Amino acid sequence: MGVRSYLVNDRRDVDPSWLEGVRNVAVTAGASAPEHLVQELVEFLRLHGFHAMEEIELVEEDVRFSLPAELTASIR
Repeated sequence: MGVRSYLVNDRRDVDPSWLEGVRNVAVTAGASAPEHLVQELVEFLRLHGFHAMEEIELVEEDVRFSLPAELTASIR
């Protein structure tokens, strides 16, 4: 789509020059991404002039992970 994008592990991977002349930034994260890393990235963006934040949930996650049968049996 012609939009620049970068895969980063955390805020330390972001090159501030990427933000020069940019008006909007989208951040996406997988379910396994630690929330504190996402929040640190959001705070980094705030410190670099991106103050109007909007959280959009594109897909409602409702995945449940059950305990293994061996553990479930030991609880009973």
